[in-house]
Amino acid sequence: MKEKDLKKLKRAELLELLVEEGRIVEELQKEVTQLRAESEQRRIAIEKAGSIAEASLSLTKIFEEAQEASKIYLDNIRQRSEEQDRINAERDEESRKQAEQMFLKTAKKCKDLETATFQKCRQMLEMTAKKTGTALPADTGKHADAVK
Repeated sequence: MKEKDLKKLKRAELLELLVEEGRIVEELQKEVTQLRAESEQRRIAIEKAGSIAEASLSLTKIFEEAQEASKIYLDNIRQRSEEQDRINAERDEESRKQAEQMFLKTAKKCKDLETATFQKCRQMLEMTAKKTGTALPADTGKHADAVK
């Protein structure tokens, strides 16, 4: 997993990863202990057999098992990394959609407030004109057209 992907994770997610990695390490340590025990048994068998060919065959099996264990471990890491990448992509898309919705909602509120303010000002002008007996200025209707 890349460093920037790790920085995007929440603390709980990081802890989950650490716990899972700890579990894997424990499993691998058990396997190493078992392999060491098998290795010791094979060493004793090789000493008894005294044959270089037999020793070579025994060591080959140990290395094959160790290679298989490391392959399984790396495959697990790759799978987890791919899954985390997928989760991060989904979260990014969701965040983008939420931000877009918030922007549209805010723009609508601003337009509604502007329209309401214009209408309130228009009413106040009309009331003032009525009380004073004067006519409204000719350009008071222009803004209403622009707001709509």
